[in-house]
Amino acid sequence: MNRFDIIVVGGGHAGVEASLASSRMGASTLLITIDNDSIGWMPCNPAIGGPGKAQIVREIDALGGAMALNTDETLTQIKLLNTSHGPAVWSLRAQCDKWKYSLGMKKRVEEAPNLHLRQGIVSRLIVQNDRIKGVEVADGSKFFADVVVLTTGTYLRGRIYISTWSMEAGRWSEPPSISLSEQIKELGFKMSRFNTGTTPRIDKRTVDLSKFKIEPGDFVPLHFSFWNVPKIYDNQIPSYIGWTNEKTVEVTRKYLNLSPSVMGIMVRIGPRTCPSMEEKVRWFPDRTRHQFFLEQEGFDTNEIYMQGMYMSMPYDMQLEVLKTVPGLENVEIIRPAYVIDYDYIIPTQLNMNYETKLIERLFIAGQPNGTTGYDEAAGQGLLAGINAALKVKGKEPFILKRSDAYLGVMSDDLINKELYEPYRITPSHCEYRLILREDNADLRLTRRGYEIGVVEEWKMKKVEEKEYLINEVKELIAKLSLNPNKEILDKLKQIGVSDISKPMLVADMLKRQDFTKDKLKKLDDKFKKYPDEVLEEIEVELKYAGYIAREKSAVKEFVQYENFMIPEDIDYSSVPSLSKEGRERLNTIRPRSLGQTLRITGIRPSDVQMLILYLKKREGGNSNG
Repeated sequence: MNRFDIIVVGGGHAGVEASLASSRMGASTLLITIDNDSIGWMPCNPAIGGPGKAQIVREIDALGGAMALNTDETLTQIKLLNTSHGPAVWSLRAQCDKWKYSLGMKKRVEEAPNLHLRQGIVSRLIVQNDRIKGVEVADGSKFFADVVVLTTGTYLRGRIYISTWSMEAGRWSEPPSISLSEQIKELGFKMSRFNTGTTPRIDKRTVDLSKFKIEPGDFVPLHFSFWNVPKIYDNQIPSYIGWTNEKTVEVTRKYLNLSPSVMGIMVRIGPRTCPSMEEKVRWFPDRTRHQFFLEQEGFDTNEIYMQGMYMSMPYDMQLEVLKTVPGLENVEIIRPAYVIDYDYIIPTQLNMNYETKLIERLFIAGQPNGTTGYDEAAGQGLLAGINAALKVKGKEPFILKRSDAYLGVMSDDLINKELYEPYRITPSHCEYRLILREDNADLRLTRRGYEIGVVEEWKMKKVEEKEYLINEVKELIAKLSLNPNKEILDKLKQIGVSDISKPMLVADMLKRQDFTKDKLKKLDDKFKKYPDEVLEEIEVELKYAGYIAREKSAVKEFVQYENFMIPEDIDYSSVPSLSKEGRERLNTIRPRSLGQTLRITGIRPSDVQMLILYLKKREGGNSNG
């Protein structure tokens, strides 16, 4: 069989979600990857989630994706971060057994209906008349499809560096895609180059962990996937926190001239949020204390990932740097740190559905779009897979707005804004953080996913049950009143809640900071039957009602601009008085709405005003004609 509806190239986090999504929607899908045994592999830190990322993961889950489910099944530690702040930034983070995580994803791919797996290196796209037709593999095999989704990670002309030594590779021990990258450029795509790196892996048996601060997981009921029941994970592996010192910085500074980025032999633009040890010394010359984490990579290994200790100096020098840290005097490196640079396609050449503007029915997702991170890649892969299936079916694309989801924020940023570094999602990217919380992703998105066929019916029924219980509790607390009699006052005192002087509805009590869902269950047994996620949803809505109302008002204004649609056939050369840069950007991105226009890098307020005047004049002319 060599003809499919959809071909997905690359079996990383983007490729897995893309192929699973399209196959769930009934499209015959072929996933081609370099190594079938490294599907969903974690080449960097063994972690899922964190601020901004957890919101993405739970949105993937709400839309039927696999990342959250696989995380729950393979995690070695789980924590809820930012609990000292408001619920807008509460974020789950899990560390996983990277081998079990990969095996879990491979199993999902192998068992998925409509999904076929093929090991191979895609060397060329088959394109006719600016339309994708299929792909050619290095051994000469050809596969044909209506749609192709590229999720090639760091493999496009990837090159690994350890100081002056380098080799062509997509990641350690795996070949890059040289000819594919060259062809993409020949097709007319604008490309650029980023770098990323990974840390040394060290042998746990050679580390004195007593010299580090222990960082355990949370031993309370938690889960990443909405479709699992929260539980306490008893067998969690702790992480450890360490700090560099004056000697660490001194040794690093001594070998700065051996860093490939300092020597100028590789691209210097990498993730600003993950600076290497060499960059920390250069950027913060007066600081000697830099935090790092020791994270065990699985249950059945002694390998430890050193989160925060990215390096690219020679192996012996890496070892010398590490041995300056108390507890690492006898450390042994199992795998040295390295850095990799790679090509990416400038993402303003995509439509909002992740289809390229240049080649019809070619979609791109993940790191080839200039992003960094497993979570971001998986989110793009899911959306690309959904839209690839919709394209095959001749249906309208599935587009999430900034007001719908973090997935919408990421997509909007990639298509409309210039990248100056690899893109990583954070809560600061999102204007509507309180509405787009990680805990309500199922309420926001699952119904929409069910309507397009990417979410199973049983998941939709579970969300409907949750909605029913939320409404039931809301009705109950809107009627149930607490009277300040001795029995109630004694109960309030027992659970640590301040007195009331007059009758109060339970709904009003939940607005108080000292009254929580847990105290509500202690106060009245009838609430014990309701799941925590139901009561938490109501508590957040009530406690932050004013802030939520303001965000919803801002969303209404945002939607007005989003609904001001721009005709697809508009000729920007005929719009008078646009700035030169504005005209070029509009011609490149071709925004679908006025709202999208406002967010494009390089568009001036005067450009927007001229465009509005032109569109109103054009609309008036059409109505008169």
